Amino acid sequence: MWNANVHKKFTACGNTEAELLLQRVLSEIKEALSGTGLCVFLGGSYGRGDGGVRQDRENGVLYNDLDFFVFARKYSAEAPALLETVARKYEEELKVDVDFSAIMSVKDIKNNGKRLMMQELKRGYRLVCGEDLLAEYLPELPPEKLPFSEACRLLLNRGMGLLMAGAKISENSDETDFILRNIYKAILGAGDAMLIASGEYCWHISERLELIQKSDMPEVWKELYCEAVEFKHAPHRKKKQDMISFWNSVRDFFQTAIVRCAGAKKHNDLRDGIYTRCFQRGETSLKNYIKYCIKTRSLPLIDWGYYTIPPVAVLVEDVYSALNEMPETTDKKSKLYQQWLIFN
Repeated sequence: MWNANVHKKFTACGNTEAELLLQRVLSEIKEALSGTGLCVFLGGSYGRGDGGVRQDRENGVLYNDLDFFVFARKYSAEAPALLETVARKYEEELKVDVDFSAIMSVKDIKNNGKRLMMQELKRGYRLVCGEDLLAEYLPELPPEKLPFSEACRLLLNRGMGLLMAGAKISENSDETDFILRNIYKAILGAGDAMLIASGEYCWHISERLELIQKSDMPEVWKELYCEAVEFKHAPHRKKKQDMISFWNSVRDFFQTAIVRCAGAKKHNDLRDGIYTRCFQRGETSLKNYIKYCIKTRSLPLIDWGYYTIPPVAVLVEDVYSALNEMPETTDKKSKLYQQWLIFN
């Protein structure tokens, strides 16, 4: 198992400048948060030891966000504000997003133990400060036992990123980093979601790449996944000659992945396929329906049984439909966008 003591580096390439920078930053964060009662873990790409390093230095050396997960048995009332202050300080210095999660309890660790996010964290993190609550309270889940809803969560989040990247392209935005990062994340997310849905997911990206290459996917989609892995390890700012065509090809791959995850033959069968997969995995419940009603302040009565699946699974069908056309702008008032903010 990967844990806080195994990793020798933060980045996939072992770049000296990035390694020393992150060592210093984590040491400073540890000092800043000492005495708060917080247990802080660096997760994400740098926590796993496969973070990216910019090929240019226009926006600093780091490429990926710094994703910190925060847990506590108890903590001071000033702790949340302090986390916000620390995040803003290092965002300004490092020129990447620095995200601290909401402070979670031991109960939260146990309740969310089957989430892909938590299981990935379990297998690749750096303990920044406090006690190692993950080692104590989070058991390992075999990757083939990940819930189908986690494939849906991945499709929802990466699909929304792809939509926002499309909007940036339509606007002729110069936010190249944002566009490329979200397109390549969508490619990886599509491939990984299919592996979760089929019970073949592996923790190491090299193993997932091997499985994708051996699959029955068209060669052009295998090449997309391979390209996305390469981008993850060596991110760059090189746009395609025709970004619209590139987005469209990724969109086609992504929509096909949604249909495959649902076990459907065509997109018209998507809803039935998603429901069946959730039912087969034991993920339907009245609790899901009640949660959807409360969170969205709505009461779907027609076909209400569909809403007994996890809310993230409900939204996958909407993501598929939204991707039919490249968006001209990001509609932050749309039903899909608002419900994504609620359930992602």
